[in-house]
Amino acid sequence: MVNSIVSVRIPKSLLEEFRSSSKGDHFMDISEAVRSVIRDNWAKHRDPAAFELQKLRKDIADNLAAKQQEKVIAELEKLRESLIGSNGNT
Repeated sequence: MVNSIVSVRIPKSLLEEFRSSSKGDHFMDISEAVRSVIRDNWAKHRDPAAFELQKLRKDIADNLAAKQQEKVIAELEKLRESLIGSNGNT
C-alpha cells in the first residue's frame, strides 16, 4: 500500500465539526476523523449491501451491549439494596 498526502480545503464550519467529532469519537486528530469519513463512504459506495449488513451487525452488537449493561446495573442495584438493608438491620 502506498501512502499519499492529500491537501483539502474545507470551510471553517466543517473544520469545527470535525474537531468536535474527533473529540467525541476519540480520534487522535482531525486527519483521522477525515480518513474515517472517507473510508466509510468508500465502503458504502464499493458494496452497498455489505455496508448495510455491517451496519446492522454493529447496531445489533451495540443493542446487545446496552442490554447487558442494563442487566449489570440492575444486579448492582439489587446488591446495593441488599447491603444497605443488611447494614440497617444490625
